[in-house]
Amino acid sequence: MSAQDIADRAGLSVTLVRRVLRTPMQGQAARETARTTADAILGIPLPARREPGAPGLTDATEASRLLSDLARAGWPATALAQRLHVSARTVAEVRDSRPRLHLDLALRIRRLHRDLISLEPAGYGIHPTDIARTRAAADRRTAMIGSG
Repeated sequence: MSAQDIADRAGLSVTLVRRVLRTPMQGQAARETARTTADAILGIPLPARREPGAPGLTDATEASRLLSDLARAGWPATALAQRLHVSARTVAEVRDSRPRLHLDLALRIRRLHRDLISLEPAGYGIHPTDIARTRAAADRRTAMIGSG
């Protein structure tokens, strides 16, 4: 959950929640937190991890890697976007540059990767030239990352 999600559910200011979430620097003692603040935060029921509408943002590193794996396997961004119910631009942004994404999208990407990574795209209506183009672009992206 993001700090904003926690603040909204606990009825606290987002600034206070961010202050509580900030870890002390090396060698510093942990800051005191008022009991009422701690109770408000600790009393929030956690959403189910696999809940499709799970709130909050998460790091996009794993989702980016999974989408890159699917691209190397020949799955075009348009086909992935259709299955994820997002735009192809969103798929490309998550794969290439977006630092964070919504938790529910990260979970859908993980599920999609699990379902598609061992399948051949041609068997699912993806044209062979699209598969080849997608694989070549993925190889170029990998080469640019490796040389950069």
